[in-house]
Amino acid sequence: MRNFIVFFSLLIIFIGCSSVPRIDTDSDNIYNLSSYKSFDIENPILEANPSQISINPILMQRLARSIETSLVKKGFVKSSKPDMVVRFFIATEREVERSRSYGSWYRFNSRGYIDDTDQRFYRVDKDALTIRFHDIKSNEVIWYAFTRFNRTQSPKEQSEVDILVEKVISKFNSDS
Repeated sequence: MRNFIVFFSLLIIFIGCSSVPRIDTDSDNIYNLSSYKSFDIENPILEANPSQISINPILMQRLARSIETSLVKKGFVKSSKPDMVVRFFIATEREVERSRSYGSWYRFNSRGYIDDTDQRFYRVDKDALTIRFHDIKSNEVIWYAFTRFNRTQSPKEQSEVDILVEKVISKFNSDS
């Protein structure tokens, strides 16, 4: 019994620490998602400006391939006259995080001892991915998915991108 409790506790900790990105989705109830049968993908166009310089164009190619493969697996047909258009976007969000390292030096002032900590600020790049399905006639968004991940943990290989996109696409029409 004790081994079972230890195993179960370790399993809970392991699952809680997993780095699966959170995927948020939303759909417009006006549209019947099950009525869509065909799609086309519009790749984003990268502009030569500083805000898009860090976007990985190879990641964008992998995403386009992965979205197409996942939709075909789900039963959709790629078409030049589709029911819906899929658009995806990647953005980089830069955040500043702070770390402290506590030294052994203390200084004294009139109020008492104060810890002389060393604070370091560093930039963290987080990538955001959004996939939007648009109705071809109205051009309105019918379904939306969003996820964020640290750049250092971003998918680097096609197989990693496939796993992420398949998780995202699996939510299409399952949350309506």
